[in-house]
Amino acid sequence: MKIAEFLTFLFICAAVHTLAAQSIAVASGSGGVNRAEHQKKPYLVLVSFDGFSASYLNRFKLPNFDRVMKTGVRAKSLRPVYPSLTFPSHYSMVTGMYPERHGIVGMDFIDPVRNQTFSTRAGSAAEGSWYRGEPIWVTAERQGMVSATCFWPGSDAAIQGVRPTFWKKYDGGLPNSARVQAILDWLRLPAQERPHVLTAYFSDVDGAGHRFGPDSGEVAAAVLAGDQVLGALLDGINALPIRDQVILMIVSDHGMAAVTKEQTVPVDGLLDTSGIKGTGAGTQMSLFATPDLSAVEIRDRINARLQHGRAYLRQDLPEALHYRSDPRIGDVVIVMEEPWRILPPRGGTRDMTVLGGWHGWDPSSPAMQGIFLASGPGIRKQFSIGTIEAVDVYPIMVQLLGLTSAPDVQGRATSFGPALTP
Repeated sequence: MKIAEFLTFLFICAAVHTLAAQSIAVASGSGGVNRAEHQKKPYLVLVSFDGFSASYLNRFKLPNFDRVMKTGVRAKSLRPVYPSLTFPSHYSMVTGMYPERHGIVGMDFIDPVRNQTFSTRAGSAAEGSWYRGEPIWVTAERQGMVSATCFWPGSDAAIQGVRPTFWKKYDGGLPNSARVQAILDWLRLPAQERPHVLTAYFSDVDGAGHRFGPDSGEVAAAVLAGDQVLGALLDGINALPIRDQVILMIVSDHGMAAVTKEQTVPVDGLLDTSGIKGTGAGTQMSLFATPDLSAVEIRDRINARLQHGRAYLRQDLPEALHYRSDPRIGDVVIVMEEPWRILPPRGGTRDMTVLGGWHGWDPSSPAMQGIFLASGPGIRKQFSIGTIEAVDVYPIMVQLLGLTSAPDVQGRATSFGPALTP
């Protein structure tokens, strides 16, 4: 569980699957068997190191990340979506959609149509009806390709009634070594049953960043430990008979910025929040109008007092944020300047003021940039490309796997085109 995002009403409940004695195999689009046309296609392992800033690749000596860069492609950075938080950004990567379209607009949020609140702490993340779009494992399963998830935000849920063939319910206490072993075990299955799309998720770097700040020794230790985890995965893949058929894609959902307890603004100091529904805290907060207080009045009262941020009507949010069209976003959105944060009503997350690092600000911020690396068949070696958008990850995977994309995808694979071998 991620401390900071728990404090802003967040918690990673992302999910996935199983195998062997712990395995849960469920009815899925593929029926647990790859169609014949998929069996000669590559295997794609998508790995997320949550909170791994793009700057860490330059700051630290990381021999195993270097191994991937020497045998593959490194993007300048991966630009997350807004808000640059775990669930919205991860789900955008696997659907190719911005949060305003896929519906996961925060770590918690109110749906005014359902008159319900999505909260990972309350188990909403396991309810498939909250999710729009089609994650890569659903795309694969629907087209007869076996998939497996060893944790990814959204993978606890049966989305559109489909789960990965193999999945593991999120367990933050599962050792990283066991997560690596799960991936390798799935890649050892007989060809008919072997998943061609696999995901793995590691949260240690993010946790250290929140507790101690991105410039801390604890983050350095977590990054180095992540490099060792990656090394174990690389060694395991290299020992497989199918090693030359495996594409490894390494991403992170966002970076991390240092914060101080002084750079916080209690929302109660801006207006009387009694009777106003709202969610979120930290980099942004969503509020809903009431019969007695219009959205315009809420916005104007906040802006009359707020420094280091601005309140917007949802439809007036900057277009570049792609955060306007879904009513789940709220009627009024407070957007804070980095590294300032907004505190929820009545000081409900007191410990939030003493954390060392935070994220969620404008995706264009250098501090919010994540990583994107890829290596394997069809990918150039020792090659560099520009920034990859989070929404581009899905169409890139679809192209590499020879699948048909889901409709309404907003990302494009063109940014990755120069990285492909002729």
